[in-house]
Amino acid sequence: MNNHKKVQRISRFPRRDEVWKDIPKLDLSRIKSSKWVIDFFLAQASTQLIYGSFGTRKTTAMLSAAWAVSQGQPYLGRKTSQRRVLYLDYENPPDVVKSYCRDLGIDPSAPAFAIWDRRAAPVPLPDDHKLEKFVKRCKKITGQSPWIIFDSWTSLLKAGDSGDKIGEATHIFRAIRRLCDKGVTCTVIDHTGKSRRKEPIGTSAKMTQMDTSHHFEAQKEERTLLNPTSSRAVVRVKSFLKRYAPEHVGNFSFEVLSGVDNKGNWHLRSLQATKDKGVLKLEAEIEAMKKLIRRNPTASKEELSKLAQVKKIASRDRARQLLQDGIGKTWKCIHRERRKLTFRLLKSPA
Repeated sequence: MNNHKKVQRISRFPRRDEVWKDIPKLDLSRIKSSKWVIDFFLAQASTQLIYGSFGTRKTTAMLSAAWAVSQGQPYLGRKTSQRRVLYLDYENPPDVVKSYCRDLGIDPSAPAFAIWDRRAAPVPLPDDHKLEKFVKRCKKITGQSPWIIFDSWTSLLKAGDSGDKIGEATHIFRAIRRLCDKGVTCTVIDHTGKSRRKEPIGTSAKMTQMDTSHHFEAQKEERTLLNPTSSRAVVRVKSFLKRYAPEHVGNFSFEVLSGVDNKGNWHLRSLQATKDKGVLKLEAEIEAMKKLIRRNPTASKEELSKLAQVKKIASRDRARQLLQDGIGKTWKCIHRERRKLTFRLLKSPA
C-alpha cells in the first residue's frame, strides 16, 4: 500500500496575466477627479444638454457663458475655470451672430475664443477629424482640453433623419462621448417638441446619454404701453446634474433686458442673475413662519406645523422641516415646562 500523501498541485498566476491580454484595464490613478467648468452648471469632460422652446434665450445665455469661461470671468455670479472655447453655430445668420457678440461684449478674435465661420468652411460634426486635431493642439499648447458648443442638435442629424429613432442618434452620442473621453467638455443646444414642451425633441434616449441637462423656460416677459421701447424677460433654468449632484441642485434664473436704439433696432442691454423662483418661494415661506412664531410664542413645533397647514403656508411636513432648518439661523428653541419646545426669533444683526 502506498503511504505517500498525494500532493495537490496549486496553479499559480504567472507574472504577466495573459487573461487580460488586449484588454485596456481602467487605471483610476490616471483619471482626474470631477471639476466644474462653471460651478454647478457645467462639468469638465461631460456631455451637457441645453434645451427649451424658441425664444428662451438659449443661444444668448450660452454665448455669454462661453465668453466668460474663455476669459476666466464669473458667469451669472458663478465661478468659472478658464479654457479655450469653440462655438459651432450651424443655424444663426452671420449678422445675427454679430449682433449677439456686439450686445454681449464678445470679441471672436480673442485668443481663447472662436466662433466657426461657416462662410470659410462647413461647420464640422462631432466625428470630424478637424475637431480631434483642434483638441490635440489645445492640450499640447494650453495643457487643457477645450469646451465645444454645438448649436443645435437638429443640425447634427443626417439629412432626412428626424432624430426620433435611437439609431439615428447613436452615432452622434458616440462621437460626442469620444470627445469627452479625450477631456473635451461638450454642450449641445436643443429645442423642445410641440407635444412634449418640457422635453427635448427626438428620442428619449437623449436624456439618458447626457451627463447633465438644463431646461430653459421663460417665466415672464414685460413690455408695457408706457414704455414700448424696452423689454424685460426672466428665464428659469431647471438643472438636472444627475451624475454630479442631487436633483434640484443648480437651478437658477436670469434676467434679460432689451431696448430699441435710435435706429429702431432691438438690442440686448444686460444679462444678469436674478433670484430663482425656488429661492423666492423659500423666502416667502420663512417670512410667513416668522410671523406665525411671533403671533404664537407659546406654540410647539407640532402646533406651529398645524397652523402653517391651516393658513396654507406649507404642508405640515414642510413646516416641520422649515422649523428644523431655521434653528440657529432664523429662530431658536426655548425649553418650557413638560419638555415643551417653543420658538423665538433671533435678532437681526444691526
